[in-house]
Amino acid sequence: MKRYFLVAMFSSLLLGLNGCKDYFDINYDPNSPAEENLTSDMIIPAAEMNIAATYASTLHILGAYNVQYYAEQFGTPNYVPYSQFLVTPTNGNGTYRQLFQRALSNLNIVKKKATESGQNGVLLQATVLRAFAYQLLVDAFGEVPFTEAFDPDNLSPRYDEGQFIYESLIQEIDDALAAVGTSDPVATSFIIPSKSTAEWIKFANAQKLKMLTRMSSADGVDKSAEIKAIIDGGNLPAADVQIAGCWKDASGQANPFYSEERATWGIVTHNIIANLALVGTLNTDSYTDPRLAAWFLPNKEGKYQGSISGTNLSTAKAPYNTTDAWCELVLDYNTPVIFISKAEIEFFIAEYYAKASDATNAKIHYDAAIEASFATANVDGAAAHIAQFPYKDSEKWKRIGLEKWKALAGINGFEGYTEARRLGYPRFGALKASDIFDGSGALDLTKYQPDKLYEPFQKNSQVKEYELLQRFPYPEFSTSRNQNAPAFPGYNEPIFWDKVNNDTTTIK
Repeated sequence: MKRYFLVAMFSSLLLGLNGCKDYFDINYDPNSPAEENLTSDMIIPAAEMNIAATYASTLHILGAYNVQYYAEQFGTPNYVPYSQFLVTPTNGNGTYRQLFQRALSNLNIVKKKATESGQNGVLLQATVLRAFAYQLLVDAFGEVPFTEAFDPDNLSPRYDEGQFIYESLIQEIDDALAAVGTSDPVATSFIIPSKSTAEWIKFANAQKLKMLTRMSSADGVDKSAEIKAIIDGGNLPAADVQIAGCWKDASGQANPFYSEERATWGIVTHNIIANLALVGTLNTDSYTDPRLAAWFLPNKEGKYQGSISGTNLSTAKAPYNTTDAWCELVLDYNTPVIFISKAEIEFFIAEYYAKASDATNAKIHYDAAIEASFATANVDGAAAHIAQFPYKDSEKWKRIGLEKWKALAGINGFEGYTEARRLGYPRFGALKASDIFDGSGALDLTKYQPDKLYEPFQKNSQVKEYELLQRFPYPEFSTSRNQNAPAFPGYNEPIFWDKVNNDTTTIK
């Protein structure tokens, strides 16, 4: 099993190194990838690429359909089930294998080597990336192997609870931060190519902030002191933490999402278009959000028009029975892969102050989050947007939740889906897609009301009405091989950080 992990890593390593930087000249025998011949300069970039490959593509797509950023293009089949809130055990196989068998298994090698050699900077890198990957797995599946994972003699590791995994990862980050100094060297990296240990410390703090904030949404969990310490310390990234400026317009070397949805070597059919929920919220009679043009192209008539979840409109009539009616993605081979954005960090800080009933500081960071989102989209108009949607303490969770949902549409769909589940916004209105489209005629898109989700035209029958899919089923690749795999608790069972009372005065 150990040899399999290493072989898997080397195939992805070649993809990663050739895909984002072609100036590496690594001398090794690819037919004999012995662990002792591996260096952190080989494994860290490969692990980053393994994470990016699933985070920016598979998970992004799954999340974006489930939170109604995306709809399915007319007549195309690929992601219709996702738009119906249907995710199967086999849909998670790629994510599970990419993160477990490639990224995490090889980060364990780095951690072991770094610990043994006293390379505290490298240890911090591996620890932060490990936390990032495991956070994705917990946020998707809830429970996954952790304590007993990566033991080649244990083929049926137990699944640990998500909250325990989060707690353990935060402790690992704390331990790594306590050991590292800003002068400790770090390994080659795509995320922080400057090899700045100080920037990795900031990334570590941002990852802690995200995980602690999510934990604080669970019943009986208070992480306010730890969150306050991070905020007061002020040692957080000043810009988006991302892989950028190194992608190439060639197979295996482009942004993973572009490779999947746009490139001629990927899916030739363009499946993804803007969803009515997003377009109808960003483009109203009184205001058009400038970020919309950064994320989607207008249709052939020069208009922004979003389609509905749960169908590809194969039976629709003119003018909706053509791909020309809908808005496709703005997407390029060199689109950055953002691991955590400045906007997200500011929203987490705003949330802390909102919980603390500090409306002044909540507004400061709410505004800063919107400004950062506009900067990431490279558009003007943040001040006008803030004036249009000002922070209001009386409806703080609605304001933070909706604005974060908007901002994450241009960053990562899985994070948008995760935060919508946790914060409870956008909420569902009373509208169903069947009120807009009867299955055979035209569409009355004017029925949509901004800031709301709606019931898909067809929906996974196991998901409650007017609710999101709460979790993905355990991957078949894991459960079919693991005698200790638990029974799937169902699509309506929340992740641990969402198990709170539905109270409109607090987060969900």
